[in-house]
Amino acid sequence: MKTYREPASSVDKERAYEHVLLNIRREWAGEVRDLEPWGGYEVDPEPLEINDLNGEVLFYEFRVMNGKKENGAVKASASRAMGSPVVTVEFGKRQWDPDKAARQAEKKVKGKYPDAQIEETDIVCYCYPRIGVRVLFSLPESGSQVSIFDVSDMSEVEIFGDYELEGTGAYSFYQEYVYPEAAQREELWNMADRELEMIKEKLPRAFDRGFSSRELKELKPALVTPVEPVHPITPIPLYSWRVLRYAPRCKPHNCFELRGQKTPVYCAVATGQMILDFYRYYFTQDKIAHAMHTGPGGTSLSGQVKGYETLSNGCLDATLDTSANWSEAQAEINANRPLKSGIPGHARACAGWKRQNLFLWGHKPQRWLKIYDPWPWNPDPCKGGKVYWENWTAVTHTNFIYVRHRSHPCH
Repeated sequence: MKTYREPASSVDKERAYEHVLLNIRREWAGEVRDLEPWGGYEVDPEPLEINDLNGEVLFYEFRVMNGKKENGAVKASASRAMGSPVVTVEFGKRQWDPDKAARQAEKKVKGKYPDAQIEETDIVCYCYPRIGVRVLFSLPESGSQVSIFDVSDMSEVEIFGDYELEGTGAYSFYQEYVYPEAAQREELWNMADRELEMIKEKLPRAFDRGFSSRELKELKPALVTPVEPVHPITPIPLYSWRVLRYAPRCKPHNCFELRGQKTPVYCAVATGQMILDFYRYYFTQDKIAHAMHTGPGGTSLSGQVKGYETLSNGCLDATLDTSANWSEAQAEINANRPLKSGIPGHARACAGWKRQNLFLWGHKPQRWLKIYDPWPWNPDPCKGGKVYWENWTAVTHTNFIYVRHRSHPCH
């Protein structure tokens, strides 16, 4: 594989690693949901480089290890123009192997074009968060060619620049969403970097490796101490957070579960299955796809709205919001309702929020959504998908769909 060129305002791997380490240790110390055991985990300092379709490095993906066991991964920005040093904090082992995927992609090209000369391969994010293998090759008669294969099943990506439907499409994350707002985004990244420098000066041990349980216990109070003075009579937790609950009492279990999409274009369908399951309407993905009028290119927004209402016999009211903002998602979760989160060409479910309460003067707080993403796809919905905390600043949201009980009797 070839490492592609650096993006504008590039971030080196070592600096990205420090941001990842600080992020997970502060959130562990702040007792953020799902990160309670992560304090003693280590971050592999050698990340996987994931490139953008424009040829520039987009993400550094660092594995989070508990000994030899992979417990998750963190995607860090390769450019300050992203706006946030850390983009996602993901749970569970990576479901695909980069080297194996590259070999399979090259084999697919050779199978289709026996005379092809493979020039290079790389790992790309072709439609966030979907990952593929890009193969550059040449043919004797037509010259240079490019093919991209999704790592889930090695299916070839054939639709570029068209993501009106949620389910297919391919585009440059940098060109479409990052660089047009690069100045504002870079200012936010620099503020987060300034905070990291202040913590390094104040608490250099936060970046050490191999803590014992006793050392972690000693370090924890310092990690949640603000880097700038806070009025002593108004103590504020470092993070606030909320996830869906079974009931507002005792210690309820998690009330929302991941479902993977069973075909490459079923992201909206699987998202619908997760939300309908929450409301106790149980349907197969094929049944949901029929109700949402899902086609070979994916699912329309109007089809999704109609599907929720039809399958619940009008008992659920689905509302499309094309001006999605973070506070609206927060309000839905506070009301104990999941929502559909739409990004270009892709649909996911949202079931939680978190917010950094203590931050530098003049800075904006880091805000996150807990995403239940149906990709990577798998024919068995119980085996696909990924759960992660996603930074709001780094990702462009195109729409939400709110699904709520109707206030009047249903059909």
